[in-house]
Amino acid sequence: MWWIGIGILVIGILFVLWKSFTIVEEGTAKAVMKLGKFDKIIFQWEGHWMDKDWSIWYEGEEGAPDRKKAENKVWGRVFGSLWFYGIWPIHRIYEYTLRWTDFHRVIEKEGSIEKVQFHEEKLDHVLLKPAVYWTKIFSAETTPPERIPVNIEVLVTMRVFNPYRFLFIAPPTPIEDVLARIDALIRERIAHLTVDKILRIRTETLWEGWETEDEKIPGLKEEKLIKETLQRWGMKIAEKGVDVKKVEFPKGYAEALARRRQLELEAEAKRTEFRILSEARAAEIMGTIIEAIVVATGLPKEEIQKEFTKDPEAFYEKHKTIIDNVMTKLSMEERAYLRIETPGATGALGDLIRLIGAWQRMPTGKKETETTRGDLFY
Repeated sequence: MWWIGIGILVIGILFVLWKSFTIVEEGTAKAVMKLGKFDKIIFQWEGHWMDKDWSIWYEGEEGAPDRKKAENKVWGRVFGSLWFYGIWPIHRIYEYTLRWTDFHRVIEKEGSIEKVQFHEEKLDHVLLKPAVYWTKIFSAETTPPERIPVNIEVLVTMRVFNPYRFLFIAPPTPIEDVLARIDALIRERIAHLTVDKILRIRTETLWEGWETEDEKIPGLKEEKLIKETLQRWGMKIAEKGVDVKKVEFPKGYAEALARRRQLELEAEAKRTEFRILSEARAAEIMGTIIEAIVVATGLPKEEIQKEFTKDPEAFYEKHKTIIDNVMTKLSMEERAYLRIETPGATGALGDLIRLIGAWQRMPTGKKETETTRGDLFY
């Protein structure tokens, strides 16, 4: 029966050897423990190296120490991504639980849709490559006197550069803690913005900061969280890596905003229509005036037009009687006064019409009312 004992021994040795190897995927790192105490970091990422503080740098990265002096070469790589990390169970790969929320495009029956996904997983590795995390800020109030509560979805691009600090110095829930602090920082900035500015806010604005009439709002890059805290935790936020993805308003406010936008579009359409009609009518009146002057003076039409182009004001003073008669006749024919407005009119036509407008304000015959837009938010 001795051969059974030998077989068990061989199986045990093979099992120990099998447990003493691990695969480190590209762009990840693992912490090795020796009798329950941290021993070393092993990682796999082409074009990167690790210093003696367990920070991982890419070749030529700005701010990196001298690689020849600072590189921490950890041995144990067999080939490819297979590593011999030590004798199990003396040595173990450190495992931990990580919670985070990210954003994915998934395929469902109705097609491709964006979906927020929450994860809570037990991991034996640290992701070194940049990843995008999702968070949502609820009921952040805009600047007084608006004080409109808005919900804002934010995407944060972040990566781990020092797996030792991330695993053993940062809080047990590092991703959630960072996002919670970013929520607070963005909430503070929303308090300095109107609704219209929030809807147009750019990533650069949040990152670099901006100035108001009263104060300078610092960019996120100046915050202690970004400059100091994340460094201690072994994490980095990408340059301009905080993006506002979506802004939501409570139902009543959303309807009011939609109504306001509709009124603005309708008003713009009416202004455009009125301008086109006014300019068309102005051209028609100009033609009538020039024809009347040609008949009265016997001068060629081209000469009259040239005279008008050269000096519209002198032209008006010279032919004021004829122009007055034409305008009076037109008014009587239409049984109303004429009102000519030419916003944006240029050249001789615009000059003369503005001259006529200065001479006599001429309503259209219909009483024009102005709708003043009040506060849509109650």
